[in-house]
Amino acid sequence: MSVATLPTAPTTTPFGGTAIRTLVRTRFAYQRFEPSHIVGTMSLDEWDNLLKTSKHKYHYVYGEVVQRAGASPEHNLIAMNAGRAIGNVLEDTNSGCEILGSDQRVYVRDNLYYFPDLVIVCGDMQIDTRDALRNPVAVLEVLSPSTETDDRTDKFREYQLIPSLRHYVLIDQNRVAVTHYEKIAGGIWAIIGDYRELSDNLTLTFGEDSIAVPVSRIYRNLAFPSSIDSTGE
Repeated sequence: MSVATLPTAPTTTPFGGTAIRTLVRTRFAYQRFEPSHIVGTMSLDEWDNLLKTSKHKYHYVYGEVVQRAGASPEHNLIAMNAGRAIGNVLEDTNSGCEILGSDQRVYVRDNLYYFPDLVIVCGDMQIDTRDALRNPVAVLEVLSPSTETDDRTDKFREYQLIPSLRHYVLIDQNRVAVTHYEKIAGGIWAIIGDYRELSDNLTLTFGEDSIAVPVSRIYRNLAFPSSIDSTGE
């Protein structure tokens, strides 16, 4: 897999048009995020410099800099489990796809960058001069109490603007629940999987290749009141 460096600002935007911009201009940062997570207003260059000097990760939301919410041990374990399980399955395919972790920032549109928990890219990675990935095919988010509403609403609507994106997966950290959205014919996003059992498989399709990831592997070494055995062994 090679990495292609792109200009930070595209010469033309695929998001032009009043209707599209009206549809995706989501709530203001103070309406979406915990007040303590909002750092303030910065230019993109100032945000870039902050990321280079800080141990924390910060989203860039239309000029507002928002600190990435802290993660619980369960959140971290699920993200690690999912990344390992998906990565292992991808190795057995000829899809040319790779999975990247939460340090990878993603360009959504001008003035909007996020750090998803996990992101999958197929073929050559298109990276701009801010080290942001421009062509993810899948984004996976582990739900946290402080971010769940945003992950299901505003952020999901924004992610839909990424032309290459085909899959959006939400993973609950408090129970066995994996929701899989996929962009189907006509550019419509639909829930094609809502997995509540450890015996289920999360199926992701990339072109002619498909992978099946056991839900039990995502929740490996986690126990919930409704789960008899969540070891995945």
